[in-house]
Amino acid sequence: MAMTASSPMSKGMINRMIQQTNFGRAELEALYATYKRKAHDLSTGGLSRAEFEEVLVSHGLTDPAFIEGAFAASDKDQNGVVDFKELCTTLSVLLKGTTQEMAQFEFNVWDSDKDGKLTKDEFLQFWRNAKSLSFDGELPGGELDEAEEAFRLVDKGGKGYILPQEFRLAIENREFKLGDPFYNFIHDPFNHKASNGMIAGFTPDERALLHLMGEIVKCPKDRAIPHAFQDLVYNMVDCFYLLIEGSAEVKYEGSDTPHTVEPGMDGFLFDETVFISGLQTHATKSARSLTDCTLIRIASPDFMQAYLQDAGGAVALFQRLKARMQHSLEHEETIAKGGHEGMATFVDSKKRLLSGSDKVLTTQNINKSLVDMQYAVRGLVPITAERIQQEINQGKGQSKPFDEVLYCNIGNPHSVGQKPITFYREVLALVDCPTLMDKPGVEAVFPPDVIARAKEIKSAIPSGTGAYSHSQGIASIRANVAKFIEKRDGGHPCNPGDLFLTNGASTGIQMMLSTLIAGPTDAVLIPIPQYPIYSALIKLLNGQQVGYQMDESKGWSLDMDELKAQVAATRARGHTPKALVIINPGNPVGNCLSYDNIAELVRLCKAEKLVLLADEVYQENVYMERPFVSVKKVVRDLGDDYKGFELVSFHSTSKGIIGECGRRGGYMELCGFDAEVQAQIYKLASSGLCSNLDGQVMVDLMVKGPAEGDASHKLFVEETSGIFQALKRKSQMLYKALNEVEGITCQPLQGAMYAFPSIKLTQRAVDAAKKLGHAPDTFYALSLLEQTGICAVPGSGFGQKEGTHHIRLTFLPSEGKLTAALDRFRAHHASFMDKYKD
Repeated sequence: MAMTASSPMSKGMINRMIQQTNFGRAELEALYATYKRKAHDLSTGGLSRAEFEEVLVSHGLTDPAFIEGAFAASDKDQNGVVDFKELCTTLSVLLKGTTQEMAQFEFNVWDSDKDGKLTKDEFLQFWRNAKSLSFDGELPGGELDEAEEAFRLVDKGGKGYILPQEFRLAIENREFKLGDPFYNFIHDPFNHKASNGMIAGFTPDERALLHLMGEIVKCPKDRAIPHAFQDLVYNMVDCFYLLIEGSAEVKYEGSDTPHTVEPGMDGFLFDETVFISGLQTHATKSARSLTDCTLIRIASPDFMQAYLQDAGGAVALFQRLKARMQHSLEHEETIAKGGHEGMATFVDSKKRLLSGSDKVLTTQNINKSLVDMQYAVRGLVPITAERIQQEINQGKGQSKPFDEVLYCNIGNPHSVGQKPITFYREVLALVDCPTLMDKPGVEAVFPPDVIARAKEIKSAIPSGTGAYSHSQGIASIRANVAKFIEKRDGGHPCNPGDLFLTNGASTGIQMMLSTLIAGPTDAVLIPIPQYPIYSALIKLLNGQQVGYQMDESKGWSLDMDELKAQVAATRARGHTPKALVIINPGNPVGNCLSYDNIAELVRLCKAEKLVLLADEVYQENVYMERPFVSVKKVVRDLGDDYKGFELVSFHSTSKGIIGECGRRGGYMELCGFDAEVQAQIYKLASSGLCSNLDGQVMVDLMVKGPAEGDASHKLFVEETSGIFQALKRKSQMLYKALNEVEGITCQPLQGAMYAFPSIKLTQRAVDAAKKLGHAPDTFYALSLLEQTGICAVPGSGFGQKEGTHHIRLTFLPSEGKLTAALDRFRAHHASFMDKYKD
């Protein structure tokens, strides 16, 4: 079975690959971490051509023709992707192979038709490429004659082609007059241009480990050295830089005194905020190349993990790198002794790193799935936004062309000015403090229906909101939820015993995924784009994420052929598809599925024996004429054949018109589950005792508002209608504004709280992003934030079709702020596209 990007590294797999390659355990662990970072779509089974190129380029191999041939040579089963085993085999040769192994790989690269022979044309391609290693510009004349002479020399017997053994012997005996650069490349492909053909002071094993844990960074003279890794969902990752060639200068926070870094003698830690073994440090403020530089940039989590493995030379390598950090520490201590407060803090943290952590728990010995888990909505861009807002609050933001950050990154209505609904808050106040109902004159403060409702709820929880409730939630509240569902779904019955009140929808989702994922081969299908809680929890639970692409060209509709193909491909990989997630209305894309589309999906899940997880938290946020249709209604409408269909529906008080995110109220309904399985889910709920009581009360208020004729009803309708109509207007405003911007396309915003526009970025912008280690849409979102104060989430954090770029924006801010923000957005986009035009 192929080793895919989402498969875990089993002990047996590691042992087999140690035997089959030149790598040790630490090297394989480091390479697997790189493989997972580069494999953007985990469902394909391996690295695409572009992702494979990223891996080789990150190690310093940049020749397009060689990479093209290397991909074909690596893809042994010719399925269009390079899986982990195939990648290991290739890098084992390139990093640690013998001259004979490297010569055979070179042969395979240029054997374009894979017939085991090099024709004259294939040999000429090899020759031109090999010769180019000696020349920066055009090749000198006469190389064709040289190549033909070499071909005749090696082609024993004049067959018209060269066999592998003939090619290998010619390279081993240096029969090809290709010069030292080529034979240096054969000896050490990744370091053939470095001083003495190697990284000074490191053994070949140590150099291989350095490459597997890091990536090559090329920095032209007098340029800023990029300062951080970024993984797939934009989390900042600390770096250690090792200078191979050239020289650079480093400046520290709060100091203008530069420190010169030379190759073979020094390394430096870098970033504004660096996390190493749990230590937060403020390290290098800036680093600039004094000459053309080549550096290896190492992500410390991978590095430290390899160090702790105590295998493959990792400990010796770490000690050598520590010595280089120690060298720069002497200079840093001198600065600190001069009264530099920031440097003193850094020196202290660095000393603790070099002497080892005294903590029991580090990121190397806690749950690896937790370390690998990502959550884009609170990733790099929002973290940067918080830093900028803090600077503004402290009076340090004078240079910014805005006076506040506009948070359009998360669906948190009250944080951007949406007012709470009066009826809800008044009832909550009395329920939380029931003695208020006994105060004289309470009727003059609270309407009679508010007091009556508070008493009704209080009677259901005589111990008050500070006590535990039943683990599924208060019985009377579940009864009210059941009535709400029955009314919503046209009278289809709902059993309160199938309802679980949860801390928002998130806890219910976590409970169900914890129940579904029984082992590392269990798979859950999720929409792409998706809300990152699903990918995060699947990773945490060590399951398999399988993405099914939604069709952007058709308003983000479901493609049933795509779904069927993904289910079949999942089974072909030896995984077990257990469940399928649907988000309706959609987050982040804002689509609303039709009745017929949902019916098709239900039929597919029944045929494929999949549990359907219906995320319906935005069911009140529908801005089109067609009303929201729940999955449960469709299932029940389909008749008795679907009576036992396994469905879980989620709803929340955080969205809709309520927007009470901090209350953490929600529920899930189980349909069609085996009684014994449902008992296990109850046991899981019981382990958390119960959901919070204020959240449960908020659910009760969500499903049962004031009745017509009640004292609070008129204001309630005014407030809820006002919020809804404002959301509808803002959705239309944002949709129209985005589609008026050249290079931006946004699908109709039918529901939810977000736009997910596609942004056509130039190749120059994409290249600029890569140089900084950013995904292109992260690069765009950071620029948008820095120039306008608008905080958006890069689309790659939600998943997107390869080659496309998106951002997610909420339309929750007030109409006035949103209008002003859109003016800034237009100006930024025009400026950005002009700056990076091809």
